[in-house]
Amino acid sequence: MEKFNFIKIKDRKLILFKIILIAIPSYIIAFLTEKVTFVVPTIAMMMMIANSVEVGNITNRNRLEDESGVDVDNEGFDEGDGGV
Repeated sequence: MEKFNFIKIKDRKLILFKIILIAIPSYIIAFLTEKVTFVVPTIAMMMMIANSVEVGNITNRNRLEDESGVDVDNEGFDEGDGGV
């Protein structure tokens, strides 16, 4: 395990839960249908669901903290841009 010391996992239980949330339905669909056309969409859907799982106040979504860089007045056009 000394090879993987550079990997920092903050919440091992959350990672394990996400892996199980993706793996169990995928293996069930694979076992029951034996067709990859059903397994791939199942993996994709479960990955979206697993990424939405959060713990408490911790979030992994991108948030816009400051809107000071947004220019509302001229709708992004400079004086010379957008003219005919």
